[in-house]
Amino acid sequence: MSKLTRSFRIGEKIGFGFGLVGLIFLLVIWQYHNTLRQSLGDYQRLQSVFVAKKVDMLSIESSMRGARQAEKEFLLYRDEAFAGEVDRQLHQALLSTANLGRIDPESVHIAERITELLEIYQQKFQATVLDWRKMGLDHNSGLQGTFRDAAHELETMAGHFKVDHLYLQLLQIRRSEKDLGLRREQQYLARVLDLIQEFERITAQSQLEEGVKTRLFHEIETYRETFETYAHVVLSDEDIHGGKGPFRQAAHRIEAILNNHHVPELANNILQLRRREKDYLLRHDKKYVDMALQELNRIHALVEPSTITAEQKTLFLTLLKNYRRDFTALVEQNDHIDRMTGEMQRAVSEITLLVKESVASANQVMAQMEREINTSSDQKERFMLWSVAVATLLGIVFAISITLRIVRPLRSMAGILDQLAYEETTERLPFYPGARDEVNAMAGSVNTMADNKSRFIAWWKSSMREADACENLETILKQTSGKPEREEAEQEFRDALAARHELLFQQYHKLHVLNGAVIEQAEALQKEGHSGETQISINTVRYSSHSMQNILEMVAFQENQKRTLV
Repeated sequence: MSKLTRSFRIGEKIGFGFGLVGLIFLLVIWQYHNTLRQSLGDYQRLQSVFVAKKVDMLSIESSMRGARQAEKEFLLYRDEAFAGEVDRQLHQALLSTANLGRIDPESVHIAERITELLEIYQQKFQATVLDWRKMGLDHNSGLQGTFRDAAHELETMAGHFKVDHLYLQLLQIRRSEKDLGLRREQQYLARVLDLIQEFERITAQSQLEEGVKTRLFHEIETYRETFETYAHVVLSDEDIHGGKGPFRQAAHRIEAILNNHHVPELANNILQLRRREKDYLLRHDKKYVDMALQELNRIHALVEPSTITAEQKTLFLTLLKNYRRDFTALVEQNDHIDRMTGEMQRAVSEITLLVKESVASANQVMAQMEREINTSSDQKERFMLWSVAVATLLGIVFAISITLRIVRPLRSMAGILDQLAYEETTERLPFYPGARDEVNAMAGSVNTMADNKSRFIAWWKSSMREADACENLETILKQTSGKPEREEAEQEFRDALAARHELLFQQYHKLHVLNGAVIEQAEALQKEGHSGETQISINTVRYSSHSMQNILEMVAFQENQKRTLV
């Protein structure tokens, strides 16, 4: 770490420190952003997949509810506008199903099945609409119109044979006619005339053909005229010859006319048939179909042996056959519609089940994902708090570390400078050649200053020692002292010279080292490939340094020999 920091300047250290702290907080911010993005991505996935799936499912369910409502209204009112509404709702359901299939791979199978069921429902509904068009969207169209016309023709034809009341009226007339012949009282004449008048009124109001009515009017008028003649004879107490006369033949002719247009209980049976028909159309219960067919058989059994004309009988039986055919076709069409409705109901039931299961599954997955997202968010929130705390602590540690690496060398340098100001010191600051740190450069300068001061003091001490030894030797030589004192002085002088030569050798060595550094820098500059005067100056410095290095080596060699001799 120390080696790494020495390669930076103070500004770079400060910038690196702030940059490192900023990087730590950027990492924290990135982690926060990543956490937020992950949470947002989870919620977006929840929104874009499961919520979208639920929305599409509910849209399908809503469209099917609208289609079913329009279907019911069509079946109730048989208005083709409702059929168009069903198609529109189904189209919307198909669009929602297509959107569902694009959400995720899991929804593809469900969407395909719902699409298949929707198409089945649409096909069956369209078939039902076609069936209703055949059967008739109202009571005047399709099979209903044909069937209704056949029923009306039957009722009209039955009205032509509705002579029971007239026949009863004729019997009342004949009874009063007999009472007149038996009792010969005026009141029976009046009763017969009243009954004849009522007979004419009933005839006029009946549904008989106009030709038949005309014949009846003619015969009843003949009966009235001839009966009045007969009544005058009776009331005169004359012989009536057993109560026979032209009026009796007229009555027989009237009875023959009525017999030719009389089918017993035909109108009642027709009404009973229509009742069973209405019961079936209202309740759609097959038992009423059987009842209606029984009534048809009963009517056929009444008409077949009747005394009506062959032409009328053939016409009526043809109408009855047409009614049976149309009623049976109507029943078959209703059965087909019921089958189509059942198939539609099954398709809708399966769609509803799929929608409910999918919505329930989506709700379950959404609840589970929401719990997982909340748990993950809580964990990430705690991690973020710890990250901020650790980042703050690391920032403080880095700030203090970088500050100390700047402050401590400066404090040591201040101590060395104080020592240099007041005393000689042997302590040196750590200096690393090649380092870019300004404090390291200042340490090198302080060390050089201390070295220069030490050399100066050493040189001064050596010079003073040599001078003192020389002066002492000179004094002893002038004196006539003994040999030991002289030898001691000479040894002291030699020691002083040796120390002086040692100091010079050290200085030569120092110059050699400094000159070597100059040579290295010159060679490094030469390798950079400068041009022009700069390159020439570099070469001159390099060559001069090499020459100086050779001279210093020679001087150092000579000084070494002198030191050896001394």
